[in-house]
Formats: sequence, structure tokens, C-alpha cells
Amino acid sequence: MIAHSRARVGLVLLAMAIAPKFFGPVGTAQAGEPPVTHNGFDVVIAGGSTAAFSAALAAAEAGARTALIEPTDWVGGQLTSSGVPAIDEAWHTIKSEDGGPGYSVSKVARLPANMTPRFLGLLNAIQNRGNCWVSRFCFCPDAFVAGHLEPLEKGCGARLTVFRDTVVKRVTLSPDGRRVAGIECIRRTPRAGVGANGYDRLPSEDLGDWYSAADSPRFWKQTIRFVSRSEKPTVFVDATEWGEVLALSGKEYLQGVEEADGSLAAAKGADRWGQATVFCFAQEIRAEATGEKDRPVQSKDLGYGPYGDKPDAWEKIWTYRRLRGKGKPATGDICLQNWGYSQKHGEGGNDYPHAYLFLSKADTAAQAVDWRGGIDMAALAGAEDRAFAWHQWFRGKAPTGIDPARITLASAVLGTSHGLAKLPYIRDTRRSIGLDGFVLRFADLTGPAAQRTGTRFEDRIAIGAYPADIHPVTNCTMPGYVVSAGETLPFHIPFRALTHRDLSNLLVAGKTMAQSFLANSATRLHPIEWSSGVACGVAAAEMAKSGRDSAGILKEIGSLQELVARQTPIDWTLPK
Repeated sequence: MIAHSRARVGLVLLAMAIAPKFFGPVGTAQAGEPPVTHNGFDVVIAGGSTAAFSAALAAAEAGARTALIEPTDWVGGQLTSSGVPAIDEAWHTIKSEDGGPGYSVSKVARLPANMTPRFLGLLNAIQNRGNCWVSRFCFCPDAFVAGHLEPLEKGCGARLTVFRDTVVKRVTLSPDGRRVAGIECIRRTPRAGVGANGYDRLPSEDLGDWYSAADSPRFWKQTIRFVSRSEKPTVFVDATEWGEVLALSGKEYLQGVEEADGSLAAAKGADRWGQATVFCFAQEIRAEATGEKDRPVQSKDLGYGPYGDKPDAWEKIWTYRRLRGKGKPATGDICLQNWGYSQKHGEGGNDYPHAYLFLSKADTAAQAVDWRGGIDMAALAGAEDRAFAWHQWFRGKAPTGIDPARITLASAVLGTSHGLAKLPYIRDTRRSIGLDGFVLRFADLTGPAAQRTGTRFEDRIAIGAYPADIHPVTNCTMPGYVVSAGETLPFHIPFRALTHRDLSNLLVAGKTMAQSFLANSATRLHPIEWSSGVACGVAAAEMAKSGRDSAGILKEIGSLQELVARQTPIDWTLPK
């Protein structure tokens, strides 16, 4: 943690020294510090996701003066602050209609030519140090931030400024309502004596403080405003995990399950039908008992789910996302817990299926006057409770030879002292509606094996591959078209999925893309978020440089495709 803090301070000082006329002070907030306004940025990314970080790198490297608004002190989103470090890759094969060997989407997706070079380089550097079996790549988030992501950030120099521990509070539009004019944020700095750099309390206990502009017993606060340049409109990007710019813009957005794939209309009452959320955590087998005490918890329906009949279920779950170790579970092992809930078996791990994380659209609109993330706090607290309950239940089931008292939360791995990740991992969020009402459909991602890829859009800008992967909340009934969804072909993501129908200088990336609920279930994984983020960052830099809006970029899409293709594939390399 000391090395991490020194690296962070050094980066801040470097940015201040090189470009004060553009960026102003980016140090920590102090008592009574006045608001600061920034109007020198070309691209402003409201972030917190994997896509946000890759977009920030791409925009800065394309020459844009870029600001990244990061709600925690770790960049990387689900890679780091949300605690999902096992990289999800396509694993499926589509059966051939003629009874042949089938079409291996996994094989195609894992060809180096079909992966973003920088992301592949990161993965090759980290490998699979815990010999986990869900992925080829798995790592400790704290080491990944310090050893891999922060050096990338530093390499951008003065072109990239990251505003850590900063949340979006308000969005303002131009007088005609067609552009984002500014984003107002709240930055917090922990006071002396606050532990774990402010991550000593659970999000359900602290989130209200994060979004309050007033100094508190725990944090100094500063209001930061990012406003559009006068000569050429600043390009804003919503790559948040919670779709906050979309929600605060006052414009229409998608949330929950639509009545049909690609429809702009939600199924009745379905804006609170969605995917389960989960608080991930790490466990370590220590050499001796630590004296860690159990917390009082409420969650009861815990269990191995579909693995309940396996004699080695505990070992399989321990090694499923193991971060450190090899062979049988042993002293020194660290595993990451993100175990699903089985509706069929009525039990599961730390996946929290009993409430949707986001408020209804009506309640979200009402909260906009004093924004606090648009989150159902009871659902957030429920997810935290379930995580602790699963930790305690699972360690209590340790096999003979492993004393449960030696299994403890490995808090430092996730940068907190309470033991859970800094923020929950979510699988769906508020989503944009693209230019001319475009929404990426699940139907665009799939087809017969002979088709080889999904829809090859003329404005394709990124690629991805993963099947529909849905962890539904238990208080909803998913429509039949969702239940029956399954495998995808290697697919393309078009530029229109990165746009907003009503705001000409707003782009989106990651889970906030203009896409259906079902399409999101296949695009929400790490490699695809990174790829869409790169495309978004390059597009944002080009918009800022040229002064063109998103519709103007679409008209000249070939030029943008040439730029993006230098950073990430936009077409599939298919084996013969």
C-alpha cells in the first residue's frame, strides 16, 4: 500500500508540474477548498469500468487531453475495484447443421489476431498464477493495479489526468438540450485516521457520504466541474458501471428487460428485472488460526448449488478462481469468491439474487435533485450481507486437514479493510439509445454456424465473443426469448452502439452501450469491455480534434475505422 500511495502521489505531482494551465490542481481536497472548474479537457470520461480505463488510455494516446473520473482509488473496474480478476473468454462451440465437428467460437476468439494487442499483452504478463480453472488468466487485483495498470496511466503523461475517489453528481446540458455542457463531481479525501484510504467501511454505509458535497467526519470534499470547451465541444463519455450520466441527462435510456430483443419498450414492470449483483472477496489459508470472528448475517439459502452432489465440491469452488497456489488447497493459497446462485436448487454462493441493484426509472428521476448513484441501498446491503454469509458458511465446510479458523478474508488483495471488494460487480446497467434509435440486438450476435460471424455492420468498430450469460434476480419472470437465448457467433460492435440519440457529444462504452438487455449479457465481459473502450476513446479523440459530432463521425466512418484498427481488431480473422 505504501508503494501504491507513493506512485499515486508521484503521478499527481507530474501532471501538476507539466500542465497546470490545462488541468489546475489535482491534489487532495482540504477543509473549505473552493470548487474548481476545468474547461481545458478535450475528452472527459465518467468512469469506474474496465471500458472507461481503456477508453482513457486510447483517447490520451490519440493526443486528446483526457480526464478520467474514477469513483474509487483503483482504475480498472471489474478487473480490479469490483474484484473479478479471472478473465472471461468465449468457451463454446456451435453445433454444425450437417452434423460435422462444429464451429469452435472459443478457438476463433482466442487467436491473438482477434484480441486487442495491449490487453493480450497484459494477460500474457500475468498468466494464471493460481491455476484457476475458470480462466486462462487470473491475478491478484492489488498487484495488477500497481504493476500493470498504473504504469500504463503514467505512460500517458500530462495527456491523462485521473480524478480518483470522485463521483458524478450532476449533468448539465446546452441551452438547446442537444449536447452535454458539463459534469459536476464530488471528490473526497479521507481525513487523518480514516483507515484503508477510506475503504474501511462498506459501501452501503459510506455511499451517501461519497455523493455529499459537505465535508464529513471521514472525508474532506471538493466540488469539481468539467465544462465543455468554447472553441470545440468537449466530448463526454459515460463508461460508468451505473450509467450515471445517462440517468442524470434527463434523456431516455434503457434499463431492465425489454418486451422484445432490441425494443425500446420495457416489459411491464421490468425496469427492475435484471441481473443479480455480487460482492466478491478473497480468502486465504493461513499457517495458523487468526481469530477472525464471524459477523451476524441474515442470508440463509447458501450452498454448492449444482455442485452439491460432488464429493470434491469445496475443492472445486476453492480452485475455481484461485489467485495464488497450485494443486490441492494448501497454506498460502488465496482464492477469489464469486460463486453463483442456482434457482433450480434454491441455493448458492455470494451471488445476490433477491433484489435488483438499481432504483426504478421513476425513483431514479426523483433522486436526480440530490444524486446518490441511483442505487437501491437495501439491495446493496443485502449483497454485502450475503458475501459475508458465504465466506463464513464456506470456510466452515473446509475439508479434513484444513482448520476453518485458518481461513480468513484476504482484505489487502482487494484494497479494503472490511474484506469485500471496493464496489459490487454488476452484470447490467442503464443503457444508451444510439443514433436514429439504434440498439444492438442479441440477434445481431448470433446465427447458424455456417454464417461464421454475427452481423457485419458497415460501421463496425470492435469485436467480441461470449454466449448469453444471465444471472437473473429471483423476483422476476424472464420473457421466453431471454430464457431460450444461448450461444453467439463471433460478433461485431458498431459505432452506433457507442452513441447517444439525443446528445451529439456523448459517447458510451462497456455496459452502457446502446444494446438490448440480452445483447448486454454477451458483451459485458472483460475483453469486450476493453475493446469497446478502445474504440470509444479513439472516436472521442477524433471528435474532439475535428469538431465533428457523433453523426458527423458516422458519415465518415471509414476514417475512424482506420484509426481504431491500429489499436484493436474491428474484423475477425477466421481459420480456414
